[in-house]
Amino acid sequence: MAEAGEREEEATTYGNLGTLFQSLGEYADAKEYMEEALLIRKEIGDRQGEATECANLGTVLLCLGECDKAKECEEAALAIRREIGDRVGEATDYGNMGTVLYSIGESRKAADYLEKAIALSKEISERKVEGPSCKMLGTVFQSLGEFDKAKEYHEKALSIEKEIGDREAEGSSYADLGFVFYSLGDYAKSVEYYSKALDFRQEIGDRKGEGSCYGNLATVFESLSEFDKAKKYLEKALEIAKEVGNRIGEGSSYGNLGSVYYSLGDYEKAKECYETALYIRKEIGDRKGEGLCYGNLATVFESLSEFDKAKECLEKALDIEKAFGNRKREAEDYGKLGNVCCSIGEYDKANEYHNKAIVISKDVCDRKLEGRSYGNLGTVFQCLGQYDKA
Repeated sequence: MAEAGEREEEATTYGNLGTLFQSLGEYADAKEYMEEALLIRKEIGDRQGEATECANLGTVLLCLGECDKAKECEEAALAIRREIGDRVGEATDYGNMGTVLYSIGESRKAADYLEKAIALSKEISERKVEGPSCKMLGTVFQSLGEFDKAKEYHEKALSIEKEIGDREAEGSSYADLGFVFYSLGDYAKSVEYYSKALDFRQEIGDRKGEGSCYGNLATVFESLSEFDKAKKYLEKALEIAKEVGNRIGEGSSYGNLGSVYYSLGDYEKAKECYETALYIRKEIGDRKGEGLCYGNLATVFESLSEFDKAKECLEKALDIEKAFGNRKREAEDYGKLGNVCCSIGEYDKANEYHNKAIVISKDVCDRKLEGRSYGNLGTVFQCLGQYDKA
């Protein structure tokens, strides 16, 4: 019995170390310790502990990009929770499964699991599970372009967070709602909520979060064509990112500054910012961000009539979008590539790329993108003198 007790303490220590490294963002070390903890839990027949370690390990694997393994861990945890009748754990694991499915692009399935998490957490009055599940479901509906539903669930999450006194999550929900209102075209409300998020981050001394809020506000002001304000906020965001060593935020700020300079017609400055952003994305291994930077650079090169460079950047962007299965951005890049080919007289290629954009935009149910793709294809037929088709 003493040995079993010692093994249980050992598992707890490994699990705690895993959680500590996870909080520090050192996910490889966290994974190693959590795997040791899980092994011991299985060895001593601790089903409750096994479920907990499976769920924790799944979260870490997701952070490492090992999505299939993360899904397996969360499924195993959920099966054990049901087996032992742990209703709180079951609700939590439904939420975890939703997060994993969202991360691998299965948003509809993710919504199903999150709705189960919310229903069960309501049934057992577990507000600490209900709040994060509402928040995540709001994010899932954002990804599906269902912003009214996203708003509903983010508002529910915010209400719960205020009720239970979760101040950090509350600040995050203000930012979530800022994004939703921005997506709905209600820029005044977006500024209001992003400003609330900014006040909160400043209040708790979260410099990294503060920088993110400045970046979000800049996006709204850019949409309002208030470029001087957008530039001012982005410079603040960039300053903070450098101060706290947030390379992701630094790369994002340079990319957004590039967009502002592009809107102002300063293509050389835009190119410089985008190239700096690309350098940072490569340095930190952010492949998704790298793809976005190539797409942005292509737009600048096209505006500078450097069509070969634009084409080269778009081909690199497409390779990355295909690797990550980002269908919407893949369609956008096909559209851009089609426009470049049209500009240099490669009309057959332009026709091919715009048709690919149309097919994908239909697949992802993006009507706005589909309409733009038809418009681009019309331009190609116009250049060919096929006016009826145009």
